[in-house]
Amino acid sequence: MSKLWDFLSSAKLAIILFLILAFISIFGTIIPQGEPSQFYLMKYGPSLGKIILFLKLDDAYRSWWYVGTLFFFLANLIACSIKRFPISWKLYKKNPLEINLENLPYKYQITLKSSLLEIENFIYNKLKFKKAEKDFNGKILFYKDLNRWAHLSVYLVHFSIIIVIIGALIGAIWGYRGNMWIIEGQTSNTVSPFKSKEPIFLDFSIKLNKFTIEFYPDGTPKEYISNVTVIDGNHTIDALIKVNSPFKYKGLTFYQANYDTIPEFKIKVRYKGEDRFYTLSSFSPVSIDDRYTIALNDFGSAHGLIYAKIIFFDSETGQQIPGIIIQGFPHFNIPVDKDRLQIFLENVEKITYVSGLQVKRDPGVPVVYTGFTLIIIGLLGVYFFEPKTFWIILIPEKDRIILNMGAYAKRERDTLRLKLEEIGKQIKSFL
Repeated sequence: MSKLWDFLSSAKLAIILFLILAFISIFGTIIPQGEPSQFYLMKYGPSLGKIILFLKLDDAYRSWWYVGTLFFFLANLIACSIKRFPISWKLYKKNPLEINLENLPYKYQITLKSSLLEIENFIYNKLKFKKAEKDFNGKILFYKDLNRWAHLSVYLVHFSIIIVIIGALIGAIWGYRGNMWIIEGQTSNTVSPFKSKEPIFLDFSIKLNKFTIEFYPDGTPKEYISNVTVIDGNHTIDALIKVNSPFKYKGLTFYQANYDTIPEFKIKVRYKGEDRFYTLSSFSPVSIDDRYTIALNDFGSAHGLIYAKIIFFDSETGQQIPGIIIQGFPHFNIPVDKDRLQIFLENVEKITYVSGLQVKRDPGVPVVYTGFTLIIIGLLGVYFFEPKTFWIILIPEKDRIILNMGAYAKRERDTLRLKLEEIGKQIKSFL
């Protein structure tokens, strides 16, 4: 049991666990997170893709071994603190009067011929030393205790790191990330989590009023902007969501992550010697004579040419005929009974944007922020409020007063001698 405790409270173990967490974080940065499984198999190949999926590196910060390492690191940090706390507590509780007057640390001595009362008043009133009530065989002891509480500041840092880890665990276990796709002019309250097939329905809705995309001169996208309205009962909030300017509401953060387009094509159908014009989109298939249907399957552009992949469906025969229509190119011919049905792509009448928002819920963020704030306070205590103790012993003799001075510091011991010499000069110059 003792060996297990020594292992768990080992500083070496803390370093190893920290390096493991850093190593996982690297993968979480370089490997795209939250993509479908097929994405990793195609991008990294079957072998490496399966390893990524098995180790959950596609969602590294919620993977079983990242969360497990966090728990292990948490236990290690608590064990290290418990093991070393008695030493710091002993230093914190140490009585500054329990000192060997004959063997002061960093001893420095001066001799004065002033009156004992004048020296005592200066040390007490000007130098702000306390006078010991204890009798030291005719010797008079003064002491100054500085920043004694700072002996425990390192444990405030440890405690703060524990809070940060707890916050990270809260986010990893109870938080989620997902996508929300909203068509321009429409409203949605549905989030599709990265690692769950079940959608999450928010208790409020977001309406996409307008989606704006700005381009660089070479045609590459510069910025995506979603002008949205949050509808929460009778309460509404207008907001702009940009790529580097997320929107926060009810503990959720909405990031502008992606976009898509839904074009509406104007097509011409020549059938039975007659030209008919229709609007074709992903949501609006074209019906002809209650028998034939033209559905839009896909669309795009290549070499400056706009094309649409369509499916022609005959409801009587059940026949489906796929085809491609290209603007400005010969029409698509389909034999229908004893006639032919011809489809032409005239132009794009309208483009509707779809905004892709990434939604993140992390209930551990306030806990993490609290932890980091306490870390800063703890580090200030560690590095700027070092515990120090100064002693001045007055030894009255027949025609003079001998002052023996000493000091203790936890770290900055090289400067103690200089500080004692400075105190000696102050006393000499005043008296």
